[in-house]
Formats: sequence, C-alpha cells, structure tokens
Amino acid sequence: MPELRFDGAVIAITGAGRGMGQAYARLLGARGARVIANDIAGAAETVALVAAAGGSAVEDRGDMADPAATEALVAGALERWGRLDAVVCNAGVYGDSLPDAEETARLLGVHLVATLNLVRSALPVFRAQGHGRIVNVGSGSMFGLPGTAVYAAGKGGVFAFTRAIAADLRRDPACDIKANLILPAAFPPGRLVVPDAQLQRGIEAFTPENIAPLVALLAHPLCPAQGEAIQVGGGRHARIVLATSEGWQAPGDETSPEAILAHWDEVMAGADLREPAGSLADLMVRRGLPDYSVMELAEWTRTGRDPRARRLAGD
Repeated sequence: MPELRFDGAVIAITGAGRGMGQAYARLLGARGARVIANDIAGAAETVALVAAAGGSAVEDRGDMADPAATEALVAGALERWGRLDAVVCNAGVYGDSLPDAEETARLLGVHLVATLNLVRSALPVFRAQGHGRIVNVGSGSMFGLPGTAVYAAGKGGVFAFTRAIAADLRRDPACDIKANLILPAAFPPGRLVVPDAQLQRGIEAFTPENIAPLVALLAHPLCPAQGEAIQVGGGRHARIVLATSEGWQAPGDETSPEAILAHWDEVMAGADLREPAGSLADLMVRRGLPDYSVMELAEWTRTGRDPRARRLAGD
C-alpha cells in the first residue's frame, strides 16, 4: 500500500509540547504536514524535532480553554497557509479524583471545553473547504478508573461530544468532515518500572510513538471511520462500543421499585447487546417502535412535520 502522505496539509495539534502530542507532530511533519504545535507551556522542542525530521511546524501557546485563543489559532493557520485540514485535540492534565472547584474547572477546561472550542472554531473552515478531520483524545478512565473522577468526567464528555458531532456531520454526506476519538495508553520512557522483566518489556511497548500512526490515519483524507472510538496502545487497536442489553420490560408499562427488584437479574443479564443511537431510540426499538431520537420527536412536536420525511424529501 502507498505511504499515506500529508503534503500541503495543515494540522493543529494541542498538547504538542511533549509526550503523545509531540509524537503525533513528528510523524505528521515527517509525512509532509505543516504542523501547528500548540501547548500553553511552549512547543519549541517539538518545532525543532519536526524540522529535523524534514517537516515544517510553528509554535502556538494559546490556552484552548479560551475561545478567543482557538479563534486566533485557526485565523493564524488561514493567514499563514490559507487552510486548515485537521485538528488533533490532545491537550491534557491530571489531578485528584474530586479536587476543589478551581482545579475542577481547570481539568474540565483543558479536556472538554478546549476540545469544544477548537472544534467550534475549525468547523466553519472545514465546511467552507468541504473537508476536514477531527481527532479527539479520550481515556479509558471514563469506564470508572479509581482516582480519576473529574478527569474521567472530562474525557467522558469528549467521548459523547465526538459521537454526537459525528452524527451531526453524517447528515451532510456531501461534506467530507469526519470526527473520531482515540483512547490511548502510553507512557514516557522510565515512567513505569517494575521488577518483573516480562511485564516490564510489555509496559515498554506502550510508547507515544505507537499511538501516532492511528492519529495519522484518522487525520488523513482516507480516514475510514466516522464517530468511532478506538482503543490504542502497545501496537493494539480495537473499537470501543457502548451497548444496551435486552433488560426487563414491565408488563403493561407501569412498574414499581419492588417489581424492578424482583426482576433485577434480567435487568443486569447483559443479553442481546446492541449499540444505541440514544437511550430513547433504543428503548423504543426494543418495544417494536421506530427509533426516533428525543430531538427528532421534539422537532416533530414543534413543527407538526416528520423530520425524517422532510430530510428524505430534500427540503
């Protein structure tokens, strides 16, 4: 297969000063991309490494939690190169599970608000070009990793945002804009050291450089996915899904706490797993009804017209 190249493309990467963001920048730059290396702490080293790999990069130190900074980043890309082809929302910080209000706002700002801001700023450019790629960075902490409550909440929000914005983008198939999410596991060399030699060798496979190829694929025009979440680390790549089960349907629709308790084993059985488009849609389908979302039913209520019929009619 021919090498996937990015010649002439402009890609903005947040949190690019070190770690995974730096690895993404190096690979994309080496394959021809012009990289905007954003990091509030600076990304001069990344710019130099990209140049040493034969690529081109500029530093941006804007705080992506500030919408004015994301607008300035996008405007700078257009002024310098006349285009922006992809954004990689990678910036991240760690903190206590439930810190004080100020630190909570900082954690959510870096992970969730910054992602929303950069995507919001980039989308008008992508729409005008007719193409664009959004690669967001989530975390397996959203499954309930102890000690990460607020961090996990921010990353869970990024997961939900990515899935929902991708669903919005699917409504305009003529516009080639794709949004996807990665859930990476990677550590700088020497971060984790254990006395078990076999386990240590396994840990050492979880490098930032082993995350970068997936980011490159999802940022490329040949990106094969839309609205997907991909677990990645140590050379392994796997699709992440959220699923509902068959559960228990109360006879006659109405129920009680006692009845739910009596059927709790059915609620928790995990039978007939399906990927839902939304809770209401899934609950309706399992009752044999059409899978309308809450938003579609609200629109129908407001306008008196079936929203799906209108889309099919093309007006």
